Amino acid sequence: MQVAHLNLEFTHTVYDMSMNKSKKSNYSAPAVDAMLDIVERMAQESRVFNLTELAVGLDLSNNLVFRVLNRLLERGYVERLESGGYRLSDGFFTLGMKLYSRFELRVAARKHLEKLSAEVGETAQLQVLSGREMLVLEAVAPSSDFYLHVTPGIRVLAHCNAYGKVVMAFLPPERVDEILEGRLERVTKRTITCKKTLMNELKRIKKTGVAYDNEEYSRGVFCVGSPVFDSDGKIVGGVGLTGLTSRFNPENAPELEKKVLECAERVSSGLGYGGDFFTTLATSAK
Repeated sequence: MQVAHLNLEFTHTVYDMSMNKSKKSNYSAPAVDAMLDIVERMAQESRVFNLTELAVGLDLSNNLVFRVLNRLLERGYVERLESGGYRLSDGFFTLGMKLYSRFELRVAARKHLEKLSAEVGETAQLQVLSGREMLVLEAVAPSSDFYLHVTPGIRVLAHCNAYGKVVMAFLPPERVDEILEGRLERVTKRTITCKKTLMNELKRIKKTGVAYDNEEYSRGVFCVGSPVFDSDGKIVGGVGLTGLTSRFNPENAPELEKKVLECAERVSSGLGYGGDFFTTLATSAK
């Protein structure tokens, strides 16, 4: 069976996460490239490297390698031994551990996203807040002849997508103000650009646990999302479904919302969440 899929191409705030030095770039930064080349080479083997070895192996000048290594030394990312050699320090480990929670969340969510996608026949997503934007951390496509393809790693505006709205609904007001600072960009004719209107919607989302994006980010595309909480009860992301509006039947919305909320509850539970948000919603719905 041939499976057709439609690529979801965000025309705003999209980043190519597969960029490497073999590709041409409009942004030249030789010192940064040299630093990354040196770090990546040293990370390949757990041993001590000398300056000349790195310079020759990477086709860089001794002077440039010396300056990069010493700057990394000053910032705590490299150690210099008495022999004069260099090796990576635990600075990079510390940096990596700050990202660990994201990868832990991705692993915890994967099987539940697969279940949600299989049940509904649409693409399931996990998005997390990254600065003032949302990062697609994971996406699972259904086993369908036709579906909407979403690529993990892309960043999207928070104010006009369901996952961004559901995350903002549970953030402290001052953090929401930071995200919404300045003019709200109009991406489609359905995009909410009035902050007061958006804030009222966030209040509703906080009560229902469900956020919608009905062609607010991309024409012909709908999203429905619910919150994911960690063991401390803090909002850490949003999960839900993304599909074509032509396949969305409003009559099925209650069942769709129920399945998305169940997915969000399972992911949250896997992260150690023990609060009563989801049980309270379920009780009030009866």
